[in-house]
Amino acid sequence: MADYEEMTASKKLAGFIEKNKKAFIAILIVLICCLIGYIVFATLAESSKEKTLQALDEISFEMTDKSSDLEEAEIASRLSTAFEKASAYTGKAGIAGARANMLCGEITYQQKKFAESAEYWKATAAKAKKTYLAPLAYFNAAACLEETGNTDEAMENYKLAADNTSFVMRTHAMFNYARMLETKGDYATASAAYNELIDNFPNDSWANLAKSRIIALKKDGRI
Repeated sequence: MADYEEMTASKKLAGFIEKNKKAFIAILIVLICCLIGYIVFATLAESSKEKTLQALDEISFEMTDKSSDLEEAEIASRLSTAFEKASAYTGKAGIAGARANMLCGEITYQQKKFAESAEYWKATAAKAKKTYLAPLAYFNAAACLEETGNTDEAMENYKLAADNTSFVMRTHAMFNYARMLETKGDYATASAAYNELIDNFPNDSWANLAKSRIIALKKDGRI
């Protein structure tokens, strides 16, 4: 009985497939076309990314090549030219856009346009959140914001950099975060941040500076 039912079900399925063969073929063709379209899109996107990264490398090279032999006016001219070229790529997504914003951030920092540079560094972090560029971008954005006197936002970005455990300048970011708290007059929280740095990285040079700041705060009666 079970064998009979199984054969009947198989015949029904075969009949259904045969009856709707054209529809199945059409669906298959659509799926294949979608797959081909995705492969073509991914290939073009990868090619576009590589071309952008190559262009940015060339811009950077042109900006820095033998720059130590140049007069200030020539350096300024190179910076302006490089910025004009690199800014054309800042709207791109992903690592290509992040690199373009990073280059513009470097250029505007050298030009002492700190508020503008901070925006490029923040854009770098946004476009490369899951890469090694993010904590570096947060750190540089914080340094720029500090130059503009924006203590609160500078502190926030130092904290973002400090919270990234893989950041090679993490201890520097931790110290700067604590220092900004101290600047704001939040001595208790600053002391806690300094102690966190000391406890986790006791032999680091920035931890040694943190120890000296705690001694100074105690001497001044701040904590």
